Amino acid sequence: MNILKKHHTQNTQANTLFWMIQITGWGLFTLLNLATRQYFVYFHFSELINSVVLGLCLLITTSALRKYYQYNLVNKSGFSGLVHILLGSVVAGFSAIFLYALIIVPNQAYIFQTVTPDLWQQILYSSPVIMLLLLFWSVIYAIVKKQQLLKQTHNDKVTLEQSLKTAKLDILLSQINPHFIFNAINNIRALILEDSDRARDMLAHLSEVMRYTMQIDKEKLIPLSNELEVVKQYIALNKLQFEDKLEVEYKLNPETLELAVPPMILQLLIENAVKHGIGKLKNGGTIIISSQIVDTYWLLSVENSGVLSPVNTKNSTSVGLNNIKQRLLLVFAEKSSFTLSSSKLGVLAKIKLPLQK
Repeated sequence: MNILKKHHTQNTQANTLFWMIQITGWGLFTLLNLATRQYFVYFHFSELINSVVLGLCLLITTSALRKYYQYNLVNKSGFSGLVHILLGSVVAGFSAIFLYALIIVPNQAYIFQTVTPDLWQQILYSSPVIMLLLLFWSVIYAIVKKQQLLKQTHNDKVTLEQSLKTAKLDILLSQINPHFIFNAINNIRALILEDSDRARDMLAHLSEVMRYTMQIDKEKLIPLSNELEVVKQYIALNKLQFEDKLEVEYKLNPETLELAVPPMILQLLIENAVKHGIGKLKNGGTIIISSQIVDTYWLLSVENSGVLSPVNTKNSTSVGLNNIKQRLLLVFAEKSSFTLSSSKLGVLAKIKLPLQK
């Protein structure tokens, strides 16, 4: 729908520009023609009428010629397009001559104060010049339209790709909230009978997280400081469940707090670390959140004291990890990377991003 609206606006602008150029161009031609004729003969009112009539005939025929080209030059090969340009120029040339003669010949006695019997013949002698002039106009028109078509095709392609990219991002973002809510509600449900106070606290934290995600789920990029808000709420949720079995350390370079990150990316890394790492350890473990600048890149990592299974070293089928990979690819293309590997502590999930506000 946006592309159609854009095309309508572009067509309106193109029509306005065409008529401005037409009137200005043929107006200048009329003045040049009048000045040239005056150079050879003394000014007479008839010369003004003659030049104006010729200019109007050319304006009318080239406007009609434009309509012909709009229907017959679209998607035509080089040879076919050339044939239409030659044919159109010849027909338009004869039409301009005929229209000019139709006005001038019957009124020659009034215009020139004399009658020339062979005026029709004299007018026909000038037809090759008129046809060459219209051929030149046609070539210029065809070149300009070709460039406009190439530019429009490119812009449409960019617009369509951006629309598809945005749609895919929306789909990926829509996967996050249900996935996150499902895990959180399961945790709260498990605590309701065991410890209703903690379950109530977890529900309050979940409410804060959901309010945050509803505000940013359509943003393509947000500051890391904003992302840390939801991360701390999520960690608070899990601390109520794991108590002292979950330790979290922050190693954040202050310069990175305003750098741009896709929303919920860090939260998904924490969720993965808790679910597949700390959650499987009897005595719990530690999560280290790190954000550092290295050379021209920004390294955002989450390390946990879990164990990296052989299955996870391959292409993971996890919704969270796949979501991270796809969104990084859509937003940053090849400028970013995501890796999951073993570390001294246990498992290291690392995102490499370009530096940008």
